[in-house]
Amino acid sequence: MTDPLDDLDREILARIARDDPPPADLDERVLFALALTDLDAEVARLAAAGPALARAGEQARTVTFDAASRTVMITIVERADDLVRIDGWLAPGAALVVELRLPEPAGARVVTADATGRFVFDEVPHGLAQLLIHPPDTGAARVVTPSLLL
Repeated sequence: MTDPLDDLDREILARIARDDPPPADLDERVLFALALTDLDAEVARLAAAGPALARAGEQARTVTFDAASRTVMITIVERADDLVRIDGWLAPGAALVVELRLPEPAGARVVTADATGRFVFDEVPHGLAQLLIHPPDTGAARVVTPSLLL
């Protein structure tokens, strides 16, 4: 049995709420994550994230996700018009359908990777996003990345 909260516990919780409040869009992030209703997905984990080499004046970052069946690496490049371009690669490479989930009203965008696993999404707005990699076999599970902030 646990003891009820005492005054010190309440003081600590109040300091946390004051000094480190939850993000203003936490409810939007949770609802976005819960909107993925299919349970036949293999969840990828974040493997690496960091800055990417970019041309002069460009800002870019690279993010890698690992799942048992596939690795997904993306480079997010800031465009001059306040949008981003996402260049991605699947390993092992394959011509698979790649879906970029975005909150409404943007919805989802779909492209097909080439035979080497390369895909591109251009003119993407900043905000929450999630990738779904659809398998060639309808009986196999899709790979889904955690939500990320573009």
